[in-house]
Amino acid sequence: MLVSNFIKMKNLKIGLLWCLLVFVCSCKQYLDVKPKGNVIPETPEQYGILLQNQLNGIDKGTDEVVIGNSESVILREFFSDNLDAALSNTVNSGAPVYVGFKVNSIQNEYAEAFKKIKDYNIIISDMKDRDSELAKKILGTAYAMRGVNYFNLMLRFCQPYEQNKAESTLGLPLVDEFNMEAKPARANLRATVDFIAKSFTEALSYNVTDKDYLFTANVVKAYMAKTYFWAQDWDNAIKYADEVLKAYPMTAADQYVAMINAKLMPTENVIIRSYTVDSRDGAFVLTSAKIDMLTRPASKELVGTFAEKGNDIRYANVFDKKRFNTKNLIASVKSEEMCLILAEAYAHKGDNAQALNYLNSLRARRITKDYVAYTELNLPNVYPQLITVDATGKPLTKLMSAILCERRKELYMEGDRWFELKRNGRPEFWVPFEGRKYTTQKFLYTYPIYKKDVDLNPGLIIQNEGY
Repeated sequence: MLVSNFIKMKNLKIGLLWCLLVFVCSCKQYLDVKPKGNVIPETPEQYGILLQNQLNGIDKGTDEVVIGNSESVILREFFSDNLDAALSNTVNSGAPVYVGFKVNSIQNEYAEAFKKIKDYNIIISDMKDRDSELAKKILGTAYAMRGVNYFNLMLRFCQPYEQNKAESTLGLPLVDEFNMEAKPARANLRATVDFIAKSFTEALSYNVTDKDYLFTANVVKAYMAKTYFWAQDWDNAIKYADEVLKAYPMTAADQYVAMINAKLMPTENVIIRSYTVDSRDGAFVLTSAKIDMLTRPASKELVGTFAEKGNDIRYANVFDKKRFNTKNLIASVKSEEMCLILAEAYAHKGDNAQALNYLNSLRARRITKDYVAYTELNLPNVYPQLITVDATGKPLTKLMSAILCERRKELYMEGDRWFELKRNGRPEFWVPFEGRKYTTQKFLYTYPIYKKDVDLNPGLIIQNEGY
């Protein structure tokens, strides 16, 4: 996808790229280490090189941090209750893939994200040209990608959002400019959400529409909807999700199979996704994830959420008769998620009519025979599952249970369920393997801050609880 200006950038001297990428990887190191004798970029084309590799990584399906790739998707599915560890073989040298074994390596995502944030801040702070069309695209993209990286960091390294505790809950170090001397402490969670929203607002001010830069205005709005949804700001979540859903209509039942099997060409409901160009590396990542996927069948409990069974187009197209997944593994943001955000946000606001409207809008596109719309009178009983409370801590109502079950079915094998468990109560659960119990404790939903940062300056970074 990356053509025009980005193709021209590829012809710039490789030496310049290396000069721009010499800064070390962690947030702390980025803040403290001064480069010596390096060439400083001057033109938008030169600053654009800092974005080029990242955007290419997303297109090629190798990016692990910004949008994610097939391996990051399957890893989160392994952590969740979507797959049945008790019946599986292993892909982890004699032990199940379990979040407690993976947190040490996952903390590297913190360092990788701040490496990228450093690049965005170099562009935002130092690029003198703010007015040319190319400069506006680069600035808008830098602000957007900074917001996305901070959003991802918040989901992984901060406690779930609680309205009455947001100002006393630890957030992230907020770095909004390239300043080698700054040493920001962790802000609170409310300030972190505000910072993410501000980055997205700045991105929208540039109104990027060039899809070569991936993070167009509509993509930014989708991430604004996701951010406000996570922060329980239901009104703003509704505002942005509605705008995006109008721009990206959901797929109908007759398009569903093509959508879930699409390899390189995204379908119309896909707002942004990884792996859109033919790439040997991307194909390897996808193949590796598919091999891992074949070791774990879908949980029997998940299969039971498909009440309509064969009448639901998803039932026969996301796993086989042995419950092994058949759905393609692609990291993405889709319009169906926006619809589910609208349904749940309206339910939290007490507007059950609108919540049912959006819930039924999705169900009507998935149930192909004998479809009956939900009403407040015919909603099924609360489905027995790990999640027993909603994002605000209240026991599940029939409506909220139906919405969460629909989300689980629609976004199965898209890496969403792990964050849903975290957002809705962080339930503890265990799986057996070779006579042992492997328990996902509440603190494991929040990963540890990158250890090297904590070791270098314990006063700068406070480690998360449990580590």
